[in-house]
Amino acid sequence: MKTNEILTVNNIRKSFGSNLVLNDISLTVSKGEALAVIGPSGSGKSTLLRCINQFETIDSGEILVDGEPMVTTNSDNAPVYADKAALRKIRLKIGLVFQNFNLFPHYSVLRNLTEAPVSVLNIPKGDAEAIAYGLLDKMGLSEKAEAFPYQLSGGQQQRVSIARAMALSPEILFFDEPTSALDPELTGEVLKIIRSLADEKMTMVIVTHEMAFARDVADSVIFMDSGVVVERGSPEEVFGSAREERTRQFLERYTRG
Repeated sequence: MKTNEILTVNNIRKSFGSNLVLNDISLTVSKGEALAVIGPSGSGKSTLLRCINQFETIDSGEILVDGEPMVTTNSDNAPVYADKAALRKIRLKIGLVFQNFNLFPHYSVLRNLTEAPVSVLNIPKGDAEAIAYGLLDKMGLSEKAEAFPYQLSGGQQQRVSIARAMALSPEILFFDEPTSALDPELTGEVLKIIRSLADEKMTMVIVTHEMAFARDVADSVIFMDSGVVVERGSPEEVFGSAREERTRQFLERYTRG
């Protein structure tokens, strides 16, 4: 049954050996919502994104994308993943923008954007290039189509990586600390692009350490610590009147910094 929820995560757990990284995490994301995920290093934020994007398998719980089950848990409390065809279909609904760009260094910017649409979606090369040029224009990088990643600044590379994720027309975009590898001078240009996507009601989950950005752009905010969701609310609630002491401590540290 289709609902307004594009992402549903129920009670997921993930351990690496004896280290419990995600402890009974549940959340939902509605279509058109921008959700910011904040919290200290090691709180499980990036692992959560990796589990949703199928880079890690969960130990138990349930993940649904656009109403389709990616993984459920059986009566023995073991995860049961959908078959390969279903997982591939789900994977095409989501896009992930990495911390460190992950562009193909030996491909031009244009080919970085067209490779997956042509090889995965079988979109004709001309159509894929038209989509790519449109996205590069949106990113303010029209003149960089024939450049290679090493010829770009970090901010330009990250904008290309956002365009590459969007080239597959995902239903939801995930950002894993999209500005953490950038110099402060380059951070603003990437945040400006993400802000414009939020204004267009692109569904997004943004793991970020940019507190002012999260407060200004997100529709809702989750604070994670030690593998659990400590608090969720509107930016006004979380940043202005956090209910939990742990949330207040974390935000005070950022304010002082």
